[in-house]
Amino acid sequence: MQSLSTGLSALVADLGPEAAQALKRARNKERYRAAVERTWRARPEVARFVLEHTNGIYIARDDRPRKGPAKDRDWWVFGMYLDDPAARTEVDAWQSVLLQALRAEGITVDELRFLPAKWDMRKRKLFPVEEETGAHAARATTADSARTVWREEDESRGLDIVKTAACLVFGDVEQAWAFLEQVRGAVLDEVLLREPNEAGSRRDGKVQGEKWYWLVLYVDDVQGMQRIVDAYGDALRSQARRLGLRIRKVAVREAPPALAGCRSFRRQGRSVPLRSLGAEMPSLSPASRS
Repeated sequence: MQSLSTGLSALVADLGPEAAQALKRARNKERYRAAVERTWRARPEVARFVLEHTNGIYIARDDRPRKGPAKDRDWWVFGMYLDDPAARTEVDAWQSVLLQALRAEGITVDELRFLPAKWDMRKRKLFPVEEETGAHAARATTADSARTVWREEDESRGLDIVKTAACLVFGDVEQAWAFLEQVRGAVLDEVLLREPNEAGSRRDGKVQGEKWYWLVLYVDDVQGMQRIVDAYGDALRSQARRLGLRIRKVAVREAPPALAGCRSFRRQGRSVPLRSLGAEMPSLSPASRS
């Protein structure tokens, strides 16, 4: 039986170099989003502001000579490009908290650097959906199709996190795939939480303003999959949370005939949401997602 480290390395290798790099970038991006939301959890509007003005991020080793007892140790930097002076001021004031939040999300670095976005970099948006819900909401009508494409890309990245979390939970890549390959179609359905009140920002242990999802798995053997989810669902949600995806519940549904032969989780390439498999997505009742 493969070790966890060997299995994960094989899984990433199977994706190919370009897809593996894309998966790594997507994972770091989601960890950054989660760290920002964690830092400004009491002020979600500030978190949205920082995200919508983030043009790019990077992780790099700083090879410049240093002094002191740690001079011979590798020094890693998390860099952020921000196109708004107010966003840079906010990050400057909270950089120590943000650095700790990044570490909590799995990005272990020694230093946080934030730089002004210039020239073509200003045209890039790391979180374009945040821009549409922020100061540029007036453009929403003309950007409906672009937002739909982003939502599908975002869901695909979320399912990639689920795939990684499954490998971490089962500890063996083949056992993880025995679970993942049963899934005909997968949906990350956003939970619509009530608006936060002024007196407090938490209800039921969850911070208002954070995005939470139902993970809905469509399978042939509902009872068999439900037993697996009952045994490992909490661990799966915990590992996904560490990777930046907040899953409130894992639900199992019977796959419709249109999903015969389909799979959302693939050994090579990115995960495919149910909406992209060409099958009509069953809806969940509002009551079941509260």
